[in-house]
Amino acid sequence: MFDSLTITPEIFEELPAKSSPPWVWFGFIFVVAFIVEETMIVLLELDQSASGIVLIVIALSGWIYWLFCVSRFHKILGEISRGHYPITGAEAALKHLIPFYNLVWIFRWPAAISDYLNRRERVTMVSGNLLGLFLLLSLLVGRFFDAGIGLTGTFLVGMYISAKLRKHVELIGGSRDQLPPPPDPAMFGPVSPEAPPATLQTGSDKI
Repeated sequence: MFDSLTITPEIFEELPAKSSPPWVWFGFIFVVAFIVEETMIVLLELDQSASGIVLIVIALSGWIYWLFCVSRFHKILGEISRGHYPITGAEAALKHLIPFYNLVWIFRWPAAISDYLNRRERVTMVSGNLLGLFLLLSLLVGRFFDAGIGLTGTFLVGMYISAKLRKHVELIGGSRDQLPPPPDPAMFGPVSPEAPPATLQTGSDKI
């Protein structure tokens, strides 16, 4: 559907990530808060205008946290790829704010992640275009039906991406641990004469 961004084809050794993966699961707290508020509106017959503002704040907070997660995904990819990965964290988040282009962008950055991880062959990831389709459906559901359900779909995609990226990063660290241990520095120092073995004195030695 949409071509992924071009990734430098040079072979390079990946480095362990300096940044930790985002807590994507934390986004479901916004989902729960949204559902609770909707339930209270119905059961307690709360004021629609005031409650509507609360729902907007919750949905907006969840969306901002989602952009943080997306930014962190790309920051980690930039760190492990030595800067070869073509999308920065700030770019990944800010392009969601461009009207109309954001509908294309939600296909392009997942495709870039999927293409990069599959090329490195540490993990296998589904097509980024498929992930983009789920993000688009979540966006439309959140916009025209229910924002809570939309956030749920969005963070489910994020959980999948986070799991694959986390596994990839773990395998990078594991590859370094599998190297032979460095030589003992003491072996390059001067060889000291061995001390004579200590003798055990017994009562008979004094006779």
